[in-house]
Amino acid sequence: MKKRLVLSQLLLLPLLFCLFACGGGKKETSATNGAMGYTVEYARGFQVNRQPDYTVVTVRDPWDTIRVLQQYVLVEKSASLPASLPSGKLIRTPLTNVVAYSTIHCATLQELQSIGIIKGVCESKYIDIPYIKQAVAEGRIPDLGMAGNPDIERVIMLSPDAIFATPIQGMPYGNVEKTGIPMIETPDYMESSPLGRAEWIRFYSLFIGKEALADSLFHETVGRYRAICEKTKQVDRSPSVFMDLKYGNVWYIAGGKSFLANMVKDAGANYIWADDSSTGALPLAFETVLDKAGEAEIWLVKYNNMEDLTYLRLANEYKPYSYFTAFKNRSIYECNTGKSTYYEDLPIHPDYILQDMAFVFHPELFPGYEPKYYQKMKE
Repeated sequence: MKKRLVLSQLLLLPLLFCLFACGGGKKETSATNGAMGYTVEYARGFQVNRQPDYTVVTVRDPWDTIRVLQQYVLVEKSASLPASLPSGKLIRTPLTNVVAYSTIHCATLQELQSIGIIKGVCESKYIDIPYIKQAVAEGRIPDLGMAGNPDIERVIMLSPDAIFATPIQGMPYGNVEKTGIPMIETPDYMESSPLGRAEWIRFYSLFIGKEALADSLFHETVGRYRAICEKTKQVDRSPSVFMDLKYGNVWYIAGGKSFLANMVKDAGANYIWADDSSTGALPLAFETVLDKAGEAEIWLVKYNNMEDLTYLRLANEYKPYSYFTAFKNRSIYECNTGKSTYYEDLPIHPDYILQDMAFVFHPELFPGYEPKYYQKMKE
């Protein structure tokens, strides 16, 4: 079977969520309220300090939370530059010409009705958004190569206002940092709750002048997420669950405090690694996973392939997969990310993914629901 994702996407997606009640529990008030006031409700990775003449957006280093990863000073293009500004990268807003490194950046800008500002992308083969796919095919949006080492000459020719990039611990951006083009870093995947991650749509909106729209979309997501949680609170028992497949010789397992782990909890199931304290991905040997998850009741599998995965193909790919109880009992639910918008929807609409998970675990709560991502695996 084809490799499922490049490493950056692999690390980007199966992560994070803290153990509050449902949907992130009580609101986090992590924002710094400036003179004009701004409250970040769930996200812990960014803060906003709004002043009359500028706005300071601070991104916390998710791997060392006492450090600042980036600080941006936003000043409207139509306004004169203030005589005195705090330290940080100056960004004149709204942005109208950007490079997007990942499908998640593209999906978020599309949600904010601003996909037209994208003038270049990286690794377009992993972007399933029709507008981007067509524009790349027609040459209107160039593919700049790998996110870790983009074509610098082409980037410079585009002269973007900024580059939306996903930081990964220990992985530099290459020579693009020498161009002086502002890198807007979005470590949203390191949030400790699904709603915290979803709130990063508000972060994007600060740079493109779509704050009202972002606020509206985000609060609709919060409402839907919590409504699903209210239903799953009714269940009498919770099935045991584990996720995904090995990648090469390593099985990357979502940590017990990751947002995927806690989405499983919010959907009414017991995550096998719930006792783990990690918020990132755990690189484990197959034998370790089999030992801990061998008797789990339900197995959620994500992959990217032209053909849907079946029990036969799964066993042919790696026979020890058949040793799991969920395989023997035919309790595997698969999501072909090459045919669904799972990765585009996950950071913006965790409520969509939660609905599918809750239906898998407790179909009786959602009569008539048609799953969008996870399907029962065929023979």
